[in-house]
Amino acid sequence: MNEVNLNTYNSDSVIKWYQHLNAITPVEKKIFEYHKDLLANSKLLDIGIGGGRTTAYLIDKCKNYTGIDYSKGFVDTVKQKYPSADIRLMDARDLKGIENSTYDLVNFSFNGIDYVGPEDRKKIFNEIYRVLKPNALFFFSTHNKDHETFDQFPWHDKNNGFITNLKTFVKLLPFLARHFNKKKEEIHLKDYAVINDSAHNFGLLTFYTSPKFLKEQLTDHNFNEITFFSKNAETVIDNKLDDWIFVTCKRSTS
Repeated sequence: MNEVNLNTYNSDSVIKWYQHLNAITPVEKKIFEYHKDLLANSKLLDIGIGGGRTTAYLIDKCKNYTGIDYSKGFVDTVKQKYPSADIRLMDARDLKGIENSTYDLVNFSFNGIDYVGPEDRKKIFNEIYRVLKPNALFFFSTHNKDHETFDQFPWHDKNNGFITNLKTFVKLLPFLARHFNKKKEEIHLKDYAVINDSAHNFGLLTFYTSPKFLKEQLTDHNFNEITFFSKNAETVIDNKLDDWIFVTCKRSTS
């Protein structure tokens, strides 16, 4: 899983795709604005920076910005855009070189936490807990296994018209052989799944979590004050969540 995903993220086509992303989602904007005073005085770790979408927004809003990604292609791209910024090639599963209790806020956007396996996901939670200061904020997003669109082909989207779905099918048709080849690597369990969804032309294996399991994992890794948000920045309960779950939580003081 890890090698497959990293190869996809290092591919020229995917790097180019991320280079053109610059918009902050409504929920990101709301969270960052709500915590603007914290941001202004914070040391912030931005994980999974991709082409620099969040870097562009956050770099001037915090006291000290560090951006990391495990894709060398992304790191090189963002270093070119922001040569004076602290941008590092680093894997969230092992944040060696970063001392304990360093950051006031950790951001991990665009479901970046979902592109490692179940055991590595635990390592990421452990490392984020370690580098956060006590009572500091962790903001991230993750795929929702309990959403009605889970493990459906995108051309079955009921919210789109026939022509849109047909165009999606035609676009992805050349990559279906790749998808069916990857299905043997999928995992389907009650609490979570790892599937080959259509992202980047079926180029990734993606972790999906149930909201219940997500809360349990965060609690087990000593995070508290867990709040879920919709894409439109509304605080929501488990069964009203979108296909992406946006989460804020805090590192416990113990």
